[in-house]
Amino acid sequence: MVEAAGSSTRSWAAAVTAAVRGAKDEAPSPIAVEVVRLWGDLAGGGRIARYRASVRIAYREGLRRLRG
Repeated sequence: MVEAAGSSTRSWAAAVTAAVRGAKDEAPSPIAVEVVRLWGDLAGGGRIARYRASVRIAYREGLRRLRG
């Protein structure tokens, strides 16, 4: 598992997607994501200006063939 964080000005889902995409070097073949924390930065009037997400990503490591 790898932990990552992402953000977006559009939505929580976009923030989660950004976190997964940002961890592509550490988790090249993701198979599942667990959302650990969601939070936002507020702008004037209480509107959310930036959505943020902290996630854990499960991924499958490449299998190597054994020579026998």
